[in-house]
Formats: sequence, structure tokens, C-alpha cells
Amino acid sequence: MAHTPTTALSTALSLDLCQKGDRLRIVDLVAQPRFGAQDEQVTLRLKELGFLPGSHLLVIGFGLLGHDPLAVQVNGTKFALRRAEAAKILVERMQMEGKP
Repeated sequence: MAHTPTTALSTALSLDLCQKGDRLRIVDLVAQPRFGAQDEQVTLRLKELGFLPGSHLLVIGFGLLGHDPLAVQVNGTKFALRRAEAAKILVERMQMEGKP
């Protein structure tokens, strides 16, 4: 059976919903209405920083009381993202070796 993009998107969740220690793979970057007319520029900036489909990502932690910012590592570089930015990034959890 062929793998379709909709299959990957159906199991994807936005980065802002993930937990500390999650190992993830970026599936896509999507529109975030909170950015309004600036949404495309935010998407471009995230891509320039390395938040590209297929990239591996690790959630390092969160700000005070679990709020902004989210600390993540992508391609060996650490970043702090606002939750609105993280909501643009669709990810899927990576299977750990030896686990189903």
C-alpha cells in the first residue's frame, strides 16, 4: 500500500502540543491565523532557520510555568519559539528503536 501525504498529516500534531523530551520529525509548516498578513514571512523565516519537513527535532523544555518560550533543538541548533510559531509546525513522533 502506497504511503500518501494525507496519512502523515493525519497522525501529525502541532509542535506547541508536544511534551519535554519528545523526539519528533517535522511534517509540514501550516498557516497560523494569529500572524495575519505576516504569516508567509514567519513561515519563510522558520524554514530559513532549518524548520524544514523531514528535519528531526527535540523538545528541550518550556518557559516559566510551562508557557512561552518553547526550547527546541533542530539539526543540532537550539531555538526558543513562541507558542504561536510552534503551532505552525506540524510534527510526528519518532519511534524509538526496539519500541512499536
